[in-house]
Amino acid sequence: MSITYNDRKNFRSFVLNLKSLNSTWSVGRIARFIQNSDNPPHLKYTSLYKCVSRILKRETINDKKRSGRPVTVTTSEFRKNVDKCIRLKKNASIRKTDAILKRQGFTSSETSIYRTVKALNLKWYKKRKSQKLSDIDKKNRVKCAKTLRSKLGISKNSNKWRWNRIVNCDFSDLFTFQGFQNKKNDGVWAREGEEIEAGLINAQTEKFQKGILFWGAISSQGLIPSRAPINVTQWLEQQRTPCDDKRKRVYLTSQLYAKFLTEKAAPAIKTVFRKCKLNPIFHDDQDQKQRTILVRDTVAALFSEHIEPADGDAKFADVWRIENVWGALKEKLRGKVFATVLELEKEVEKEWRNFSKEKCEKMMDEIPYRLQLIIDNNGEHIHKY
Repeated sequence: MSITYNDRKNFRSFVLNLKSLNSTWSVGRIARFIQNSDNPPHLKYTSLYKCVSRILKRETINDKKRSGRPVTVTTSEFRKNVDKCIRLKKNASIRKTDAILKRQGFTSSETSIYRTVKALNLKWYKKRKSQKLSDIDKKNRVKCAKTLRSKLGISKNSNKWRWNRIVNCDFSDLFTFQGFQNKKNDGVWAREGEEIEAGLINAQTEKFQKGILFWGAISSQGLIPSRAPINVTQWLEQQRTPCDDKRKRVYLTSQLYAKFLTEKAAPAIKTVFRKCKLNPIFHDDQDQKQRTILVRDTVAALFSEHIEPADGDAKFADVWRIENVWGALKEKLRGKVFATVLELEKEVEKEWRNFSKEKCEKMMDEIPYRLQLIIDNNGEHIHKY
C-alpha cells in the first residue's frame, strides 16, 4: 500500500514532537519507542533509525526540494484553458481541444491534454437516450403535469394526496441472454493485406436475440408482484392455439392485453392493496393498444379508479418511476450471460427484491416534485434520478 504525502508529514511531525518532549533521547531510543508502539511503520530497525535521523537533522515536516525539469507545457494557464474548452461543452474532445489551444499559441499535444484532464478530475459521461420532444409535446407535458398535480395532490399532508394509491405499471424492454457488446471495440490489429484467421476477424452475433419480456408495477406498497415480475414471454407462448404456426412469434394485441390484465395484472395488484385496505388507482403506458375501447372497458371493469390516457401523457418516461426500475435492472444485468431462461429469471428476481417498500414509497412521493420540474422547465426533459 502506497504512503500518501499526508502520512509522511504526520510521521515527521510525530518524530519532531517526540524529540521536543524528550530532548535527551537519542535517535536509537526514539526508533525503539516507535517500533514498540501500537501502530509501528513497516520498516526494519536499521531503516527506521536512518529515517528518524534524517527527520531530526532536517527539522521540518515538508518534503525536500528535488531537482527536475520545470513545468513548461501544463502550466496553470494551460490547465485553465483546457478546463474552459472541454468541461461541459457540447461535442468537445481531446483532439478538438488540442487544435483550439494550438491556434491560441499554446505548445500543446493530445497527450498533455489527456494528462491535464485526468489531473482536473474530469470524467467522460455518455449521453443518455431520451424521447424526442416537439413544441406540441412540451406543451402537452406541462398541461398534463399541472392536471396530475391538481388531481392527485402536491403535498403529502394535503387532503388531495392520492399518490400512495397510484399503481404505475409497464412492460420492460427485452432482457437478453447475451450480455451487452460494444461493437466499436470489436477489431484486431494486422498489417495491410495480411491474412487474418476467421476466428479473429469474425464477431459472431445473433440476428434476433433471444430473451424475456417482463411486466411489473411500482406503488407506495412496493413492487408488484412482490417476489418477481411476470414473465410475459412465457404467458404469450401459453396463448397459442393448436392451429397457430409455432415458428411465428405471438404478439401482444389489445385482446391479449385485456386478457393479461384480467388474469395476471389485476390479481397481483389487488393482492397487495387488499393488505393495506386502500383502493388502487391504475395507470399503465399510453401505447396504442392501451388506448383501445376494449382495453379501456377492461380497465374500468377491473379498477374503480384509473388515470385517464389524456392525463397521463405518452411522453412521461422521465416521470413515471417504473421506467427507473427497469433501467436499474438493465444496468445490473449488463454484461452478464445466461445459458437458460431459469438463470435469467433468477437474476431478475434477485435484483427485483432489492427494491424495498420504503424505497418504492420514496420514489412515488417524489413524482409531484418531478412534475413541478417539468412545469418549471417548460416541458423539457428532467434528468434527476
